[in-house]
Amino acid sequence: MANVKIADLKNEDATINLKGLIGSALTMDWKQIAMYEGRIFTTTIGTLSTGIVGGGAVTIPDIDLPEFLIDIPEGYVVVPISMSIQGNCSDAVADHDVLEAFICKCTDVRWDGTGTCTSETPICMKTVGGRTSVCRVRSAFNTVDITTAPVHAIDLAREEVKFEKPAAGETPVILRLDYAPKVPPFIVGPTMITGYWGGTSAVTGYAQLYWAEYETSELF
Repeated sequence: MANVKIADLKNEDATINLKGLIGSALTMDWKQIAMYEGRIFTTTIGTLSTGIVGGGAVTIPDIDLPEFLIDIPEGYVVVPISMSIQGNCSDAVADHDVLEAFICKCTDVRWDGTGTCTSETPICMKTVGGRTSVCRVRSAFNTVDITTAPVHAIDLAREEVKFEKPAAGETPVILRLDYAPKVPPFIVGPTMITGYWGGTSAVTGYAQLYWAEYETSELF
């Protein structure tokens, strides 16, 4: 039988059996409940020290070539928990170059399955006994565009910086976007979440994505 670790009123660890909670009042953060139920998933975009060049492997972000895409089927809801992007500009960056990163909720249309990209496997954060994600996740779209271009309905998060090159000629890490909404939206399928980075100078970036999944009938 499963046990769960909680902290008692003295801030000491206490182990209780879930069966003992029947008929009791227990307050638990909704994210912790989702974690226990195996609903939270993660995907990392970019591997180790190899990032993804923004703008569809060119420079300026291209709507048809997202750096990542989460495809949400009809009948399901995705709740974003945390989505972070980190980017490094190229050595050829010049004064007044503009770098940007943004995450969008698209209109109510699923990804059409086209475009040259990399398949990503969502990992359940409940590593034993968790669920399987219903979403398709892709990254590093390049060369061949998505045929039915995503149409952005909501900017969930955006970061934009204008570069001022240091006198010594060094290029610091300057682009970072952290999206962790206190009141996250319910993103109802069919739809997509897309992420981009790039600018007037090339940007090599990474992303870490965390989200929860529910059936629509569980929330509405």
